[in-house]
Amino acid sequence: MSSADSKHAFALTLKRWFNSNEWPQKITDDWAKDEGVLAPNGPWASQICSALKADFHPRVEFFIALARFNQFVADQDLRSVQGSKLRDRLKGAKPLTDDAGNLYGATEFFALFAGLAEPPQRFASSGELTQEEMDAVVLRCQELFRKWALDEMMSRSEAWKLLSSELLKDSRVKPEHLPAVQEALAGLSRFAVEDMPEAWARGCPVTKALEHLAA
Repeated sequence: MSSADSKHAFALTLKRWFNSNEWPQKITDDWAKDEGVLAPNGPWASQICSALKADFHPRVEFFIALARFNQFVADQDLRSVQGSKLRDRLKGAKPLTDDAGNLYGATEFFALFAGLAEPPQRFASSGELTQEEMDAVVLRCQELFRKWALDEMMSRSEAWKLLSSELLKDSRVKPEHLPAVQEALAGLSRFAVEDMPEAWARGCPVTKALEHLAA
């Protein structure tokens, strides 16, 4: 699994775990800042936001903090939590576990992020992304494309020529896919989830190509 694919798998796992508990994105930030908790290393909302965009280069402290939050959810000892809304959101919530029911710790979170372990089956990508998830992938590609072109002082036209050439080196990308990718990167159209080629289900080749070019 490439770096881009593993970050995407990590992002989807976090997103689907949060959604399964009906948590807002800032749940860990609220927990870390609660007067009864005060976790000095978060995880902070900005870290979770970057992780969910698959645009993240975390330090080891992030995985330790995420593991502590997961352990807190598993323990369900909410007596120290001061915020009533936070307590309600954590009450009855399920921690992230592997398929055997073992709790995710710092090692497991890192292994998932690094592509050394597969996501829990119930949260793994089935290849059927929602439109919201597809929009997040496209936004990430737009940001990567813009930053790469700016860093190299290229026009968007010049950058697209190089990117399209790089994309065609990937056997999953066919010439007929390029117009839709170009329009999406330019913000001229929405890349509909139903238009995503089946072969792209395990990871977006556009993200992979942009990360390679910008390396």
